[in-house]
Amino acid sequence: MQRRMRMTSLWVIMVVALAAIAVACGSDPTATPRPVAKEAPAAPTATPDNSFEAQWAQLVADAQAEGELVLALGGSDSRHIRDTLAEFGKKFDIKIIASTGSGSANTTRVLAERSRDRYTVDFNFGGTSSTLRLVEAGALEPVVPLIIDPTILNRTSENWHLAPKVWWTDTANLYSMASEFQVDNLEDVWINTDRVSPEEAATITSYLDLADPKWAGEITMAGYATQGSGVTTRVRIWMALGQDFWDGITRNAAQGGNLLDYSDYSGCAELLARGAVKIAFGCDREVRPLAQAGLPLQSITDGRVMDEGLSAEVRGTGSVFKNAPNPRAAQLFINWWYSQDGMETDINHTRNLAANPKLRSDVGQGVVMDSSWERIPQLQSLLDSGSVTIIDQGSQEFDDVRAESLIFMSNLYKELGVIFTP
Repeated sequence: MQRRMRMTSLWVIMVVALAAIAVACGSDPTATPRPVAKEAPAAPTATPDNSFEAQWAQLVADAQAEGELVLALGGSDSRHIRDTLAEFGKKFDIKIIASTGSGSANTTRVLAERSRDRYTVDFNFGGTSSTLRLVEAGALEPVVPLIIDPTILNRTSENWHLAPKVWWTDTANLYSMASEFQVDNLEDVWINTDRVSPEEAATITSYLDLADPKWAGEITMAGYATQGSGVTTRVRIWMALGQDFWDGITRNAAQGGNLLDYSDYSGCAELLARGAVKIAFGCDREVRPLAQAGLPLQSITDGRVMDEGLSAEVRGTGSVFKNAPNPRAAQLFINWWYSQDGMETDINHTRNLAANPKLRSDVGQGVVMDSSWERIPQLQSLLDSGSVTIIDQGSQEFDDVRAESLIFMSNLYKELGVIFTP
């Protein structure tokens, strides 16, 4: 009996010992976990193509889907820019709808429509005064967010004259970039050669000569007491010559009834062509074709730099309407208009016989007259020598003189009994 108990105890001891050996060898009574399969890597997210080419292609497609572009044109653009607009329409397969009439009249119409929540126009080509009215009414979109062409805002001398500055024709420097510039005398002066001898013409070397009372009744010009066409000329000359010049030449033109209403350049040209007066101040676009047709007309300022020197004036207005009915077409147009292709197209298709060079230096001469084009290579040396002054339409000074000169000229016209359109 005792022997059996000893055998049982020994068996228990052996079982416990074997269990201890198993634990020591790392045995785990729990089930061995199965390996977890790794997840497949997620497919890489496509990087959006933000290149100019891709943005441009999308912009063109969106504009074509809208199908049309509606523009309000000022008086001069109504005459000069239509062929350029037609080229844009053909290039991008977009219908062009362009208004006619003065910039002032179009602005009044558009603002009246917008006051009734009618938004019918995409793009505006009006003068600086019309642009100012639209800015004050909150009717325009800032330009910079609309530009995708990298050469338009990042200006180098390779692409732009007067770089690196971006030049504007609104004083907020937000809504209307300049597209051209003029290096010229302050204004064009024409004579009728049947009435002015070469010797007499040679005595006119300064604009101040035209304010001499001896020319009373012998000068014609379109009116400058206006917020419409002629504003930039009035301001430019006021800044260079002052109030006394405008007082003298205005009185000379008013005598005999040769001071016309604003924009009546055709009437100005007619008076000079038939010899009713000896001198026309301004009116170049209308007088020049008559001279080319063989009439006895000659420009003094084509071959002569007046004593006051030259001016380099940044010019040209173009702006996009807020809440435009065709916003992508408007964005496409403003990028094209300031591109090399757009400016090249316009300088070759404009009907303007006195076209100005484009601000882009990578654009050719086109229809610009040789006398104007030949001054371009001289521009920097003229600026360095102080022989030319830049008239900046986007400056506060320009805006202040605009208001001051308008008040003076309006009062002068009223004193002289001249009927004019304000």
